[in-house]
Formats: sequence, structure tokens, C-alpha cells
Amino acid sequence: MILESFIKTAKKNFNKIVLEDSTGMSLTFGQTLTASILLSKQIRNFDGENIALLFPASVGGALAYIAAAFAGKVPVGLNFLAGKEEQDWVMDICDIRTIFTSRRFIHKAEIPEDSRMIFIEDLEDKTSKLQKIFTYLSCKIKSRHFLIQEFKEHDAPDKTAIILFTSGSESRPKGVPLTNNNIYASVQNYSIVFEPTTEDKVLGILPFFHVFGYVACLWMPLIIGIGVVFHPNPTDYERIGKIVQKYRATMLLGTSTLYRGFMKRWKREQVSNVRLAFAGAEKLNENVRKKFHEKLGVNIFEGYGVTESCSCITVNYPHDFCHGSVGKPLPNVQCKIVDPETYEELQSGEEGLILVKGPNVMSEYYKSPELTSQAFHDGFYITGDIGKFDKGFMYITDRLKRFAKIGGESIPLSPIEDKLSHILDENTDDEKIKCAVVNIPHTQKGEQLIVFVIEKNPDKLSINKKLDDLDLPKLSQPDHYVSIDAIPILTTGKVDYKRIKKMAIEKFT
Repeated sequence: MILESFIKTAKKNFNKIVLEDSTGMSLTFGQTLTASILLSKQIRNFDGENIALLFPASVGGALAYIAAAFAGKVPVGLNFLAGKEEQDWVMDICDIRTIFTSRRFIHKAEIPEDSRMIFIEDLEDKTSKLQKIFTYLSCKIKSRHFLIQEFKEHDAPDKTAIILFTSGSESRPKGVPLTNNNIYASVQNYSIVFEPTTEDKVLGILPFFHVFGYVACLWMPLIIGIGVVFHPNPTDYERIGKIVQKYRATMLLGTSTLYRGFMKRWKREQVSNVRLAFAGAEKLNENVRKKFHEKLGVNIFEGYGVTESCSCITVNYPHDFCHGSVGKPLPNVQCKIVDPETYEELQSGEEGLILVKGPNVMSEYYKSPELTSQAFHDGFYITGDIGKFDKGFMYITDRLKRFAKIGGESIPLSPIEDKLSHILDENTDDEKIKCAVVNIPHTQKGEQLIVFVIEKNPDKLSINKKLDDLDLPKLSQPDHYVSIDAIPILTTGKVDYKRIKKMAIEKFT
């Protein structure tokens, strides 16, 4: 599985650089293997089976995740961009007793210290120079079979490799346990799509708590033997362009929003080594795709996936693509379009619910048997997205779940409504629905949030300040508030979101 594959690749490419970051730090495969094993010996003593990891995209962060795997611990990717309430929920459900992080990082990010935190800087001082030399020589001299056997118990196919959290329409985040086999299967698929060469280098700007950042930017280079250069801030557009040029990156992985920023700040000579660019997490804006190609000479290929599928489900292959679609299913991944009510499979060209099955798909939600039972039908995962197949290519036409995609992040709408209702209900006792949140397209960030409220002249600044006090992240705060006499209701008693969305589109687009 992933440890075995990494060990084999590291032994074969011992002196080749694999991990680099914008601070100038770099490690060869041999050094990465050595450092991971050394660090794993200390992580083994951390309290709890699950440990929260709080690191940006960097060489140090990569080592922390790799070492956790060698230690047999289950890393929980903590979203440091989320609000405290969400983070507390994640750590509570995972019984987190240890938060592994960097003192330098949390101070720079202005994250408060926690008594459960252990800092990587402190562990570095506990390893002697002799230990480092001995472990390095051991990794170099010992056979790969010996090293593989040493860590075999942590590399079982069904062992949980990581727990990532994703938010859908529910009020709480959902834990997605991904196994060693899920990750291995995904990486094997990437190697087919990307057709990597020995000179390839990935631009690693996606955070490790994001499934694509964890699988494609971390484990893919380690397993298939290519390089990666990390930078912690994906919106640092101008500097990233310089990094791409300096480190001769050949593969770009990002979102439509990020590519828009790149397009405006980058120059053609900076991407002279780039041969592949893939977009996911949100719909690729056609104007962005066209202008990116016109200005920089690089084609962006769109893919589709969810955290539950260990990232990609479908992708446009560089030699087999159709712009506007999200591509074709990856090898060994089964996709079908079904009627949302009857689950009867539909014909090509007919829109329906997207179901997916394969070795990359999770088996259950973490500690949520009820959610798990609702998420699967006849062995297929129910994505909650609406799409269709046309000539073998999949097209996403709508979303069934109530969440927005803003800047590549999934934003659940129900928690926003809950907090807004709390604010709007402060001065009244009636039981009427006070607000409704919908998401509509936005040219720059993918989607925007519109709220219809039963309040005259709603003040956005005042309401969002109260949402701040309720710990709602900035990314989840509405863009516009619209006064309405009454929230449209269906005969079933549910909010008529279809009608509200139509009203929002007519008003703002």
C-alpha cells in the first residue's frame, strides 16, 4: 500500500529531491524517508489514536503527515480556516487529545495556543545528530523488504490513513475516513491520467486538510517518484508565479478561482515548463479557461470529485477531453446516472442523480451509521449532485445538496440559516421562517450567497458583525441581503428554494 510504495520509490530515487517549499527547504527521497521514520518514533508516544494535524502546505507539514502514517496514528486534517465551533466539533467527535502543529505557523496565523498542542520545533531538538546519521544510513543500507516489513502493520489496505471532514447540507461536518487502499487506488489512477515523467514537479498549494492537497500534492509524488514544491498561501498569486518559474513546476492543481488569480498576475515565461493544469472543487469558469490559455498557452482540464471519493471521480484526459464537461470516469470507477426518486438508471443524455462506486470510495462516515445508511444505495455512494453523460463525458448540471462552492471550499447553507435565524429571532417570538439562503453563480469566486430576510432595510455590516460574534467564518457570510415580505413556502411546509434562487438570479445576474 502507500508506505510500501513510498519505501520502494524512496530506495530507487534515494538522492533525488522530492519535497521543496517556498522557504528554500528541500529534501531528497532518502532524507524524507529518514526524517519521517525519526519523527514517527516520537509521534508514536502521542496521546490518542487520532491526532489532529495543523500545518500549512510545506515541507514540515508534509513530514508530519508522512510520519503519522509510519507511527500508525490516524491524522485528522484540521481546517484552520474554519470557525472555532467547527474545529471543536471535529476534535470532540474524534476524541482528539493531541494537536500536532508548528509554533511558527500558529503564531503567524494568529491561532490561539491549546494545552493539547505539541510543536514540531520542540521535537526536532530531541533528536540527536547521531540518531539522524544512524537512521539515514539504516534507510540507505537496509533492503526495502526489511523496511517494508518493519512498518507493515500500519500499511494494511483497510487501515484508516486519514480522517478528513466535509460539510454538506447538514449542520455538522461529516468525517470521511479514507483508507490506505483508497489513497493507493487514487494515486494509481492519477499516474494513468498524468502520465508522469521523471522531471515532473507538482505545484502544492492546496492545504493538506483538502483531499486533493493530501492525495495529489502529498502522496502522489512520494509514490510515483516525482517532485512537489509547496507554498502555504494559494491566493499569493504573484509570488506563486515566481515559484512556478524558479522551481520549474510542470503540473498545476487548483480551482477556477485560483486560476483566475493566476491568469491576472502570471506571465507566459513563468509557465514555460508547465505541461498540465487541472481544475476541480468548483465549476471551471469557461471565460477563465479560455483567457488562461490565450495569455499563458496552457490548457486547463476539469475534473470532478468529492472528499468521499478520495478526490477524483471523473477527469478530462489531456489526450481525450471535452471542455465544459468534467471528463470521463477514472479506471475502476463506476459512475451511473439515476432517477433521484426511483434510483432507476437513466439513459445517456438524461439528467439525474450521480452515483459512484470504486476502490477509491469511502466505506462509511466516521461514527455516523445513520448518515452512512443514507449515503449509499446498492453499494454506490450518492454524491448528491445532478448530472448527465453525453458521448461518454459527464456534465454536472445542478447540485442536490444545499451547499455552495466558494473559492473551492464547500460552504453548507443550513448552518448559516440557523445562525441568521438566531439573530433575527432576538426581537420576536413568532415562529415564522425569517430567512432563506441560496447560492447563485459569481464570476470571480464561483458562487455567492444571497439571503432573503423578513426585515426592512437589512444592514449587511451589522448582521455580518453579529455572525462574527456567533463564530461564522468570513467565507460563509452572505454577500447580499434582500428584504422580503414572506419566505415562499411549498405545500409540504418546506421553503421553496427553487423559487427563491430564481428571484436571486433575476436580481443579481
